Amino acid sequence: MNNRQLSRKPFLSICITSYNRVNELYRCLKSVDTVNKDLIEIIVSEDCSPKKDEIAQIVNRFVSEKDYYVLYNTNVYNLGYDRNLGKLIELARGEYILFISDDDAFCERALDKIIDTLREIDCAVAFSPFIINSTGEFDRKFKKTMLIPQGIENVKKYLYCSILFSGLIFKKNRIIGYSADKFKNLIYFQVYLFASVLYRDSGCYIDVPLVQCINDGENAFGLSDSSEKNSLLGDRKSIYSNLEYHKGLIKIIEIFDNENETDLINSFAREYSLRAYAGMSKACKAGKREFVNYLNKMNSLNIKLSLISKMYYWALKIMGYKVCDFIFQIPRKILLGFRKRHITR
Repeated sequence: MNNRQLSRKPFLSICITSYNRVNELYRCLKSVDTVNKDLIEIIVSEDCSPKKDEIAQIVNRFVSEKDYYVLYNTNVYNLGYDRNLGKLIELARGEYILFISDDDAFCERALDKIIDTLREIDCAVAFSPFIINSTGEFDRKFKKTMLIPQGIENVKKYLYCSILFSGLIFKKNRIIGYSADKFKNLIYFQVYLFASVLYRDSGCYIDVPLVQCINDGENAFGLSDSSEKNSLLGDRKSIYSNLEYHKGLIKIIEIFDNENETDLINSFAREYSLRAYAGMSKACKAGKREFVNYLNKMNSLNIKLSLISKMYYWALKIMGYKVCDFIFQIPRKILLGFRKRHITR
C-alpha cells in the first residue's frame, strides 16, 4: 500500500490500532502532519473487524492522496486490543513508537516538535498533553518539558498519564521483549509497558499538545470475537462501564507489583479514590438505587479505597449531586493542579 519508499530506517513509527472505524481512521490518518516524511512510517493494524474490507479501501485512498510510507496489516483473526498493540510493536521499524487510536487525531504541526525533542533527548518513554475534544480542556498537562528519572516513585507519580494510550511514545528496544499474550482482554497493556519501562529507565514529558482525544468511534471492547463478552465494556453510556474497565487496570498493576515486588497498587488506590467523584456523581444523578449499586461495585474492586471516597459518598447522599458538583469542583481542580505543579519541580 506504499507510494513512498524510505531511504533509511524510520526514526518514528506512528502505530494506529484499527477496528470497525472507517471514517474515524481516515480522519486520524489525514491528521498526520509533518515535513519529516523520510523519518516516519505509518502502520495501521486492523484487527479482523466486520468492516475490514472498507478499512483496507480507506487506507488505500489515503495512500493515493498523501506521500507517506504506510504499512497496512489485517490480522487473520481478532486478537483483541492488547495483543493488537503487541502486533504493532512487532511490525514497527522505527527507533521510537508512537501509539494513537483510530478515533483520535493529531494536533496541527505537533509531530515535528515531538520529533525534534526526541532527537535531542534520549529517553525510553515519553508523553505529551492531549486535548479533550468535547470540552477543549487539556489533560496530561504539566508546567514544562522535563526529564523523568527512573524508579518506582516516578511510576507512582505519572501512572495516570499512561491510561490514554494515544500519544504515548516508547523506544522500541525498551519494549520489544514484553509480550502482550498474558494481558488478553485487560485493555491496558500500555499501562504495563509504561510502568515497566519507567521503573527501569528514564522518561520525558514533552510540553507539546500532540493528540486530540475525540473518542467518538464505535466501541468493540467486550463485543469483539476475542473478547470475553461483557455488555458493560461495550456500553460506555452505562454508569457502571468505567468500573468494568478499572478491573482490568487493577489486574495490570497487580501483575506489575508481583513481578517487581513493589507497592504500586497502594498509591494507585489513593489516586483512584481522589478521582472517584466524577463517576459517583453520575451514579447519584441516575437515582438512589443506582447510586448504592455503584458504590457496592466500586467497593468490590480489589483495591483499598481511601476515606476521601467515603466523604464523596456521604456528601452526595446528604446534599445531592447539584450542590456537591459545585462544592467539589473548585478544590479538586486546585488540588490536582497543585500536585501537577509540585511534581515538575
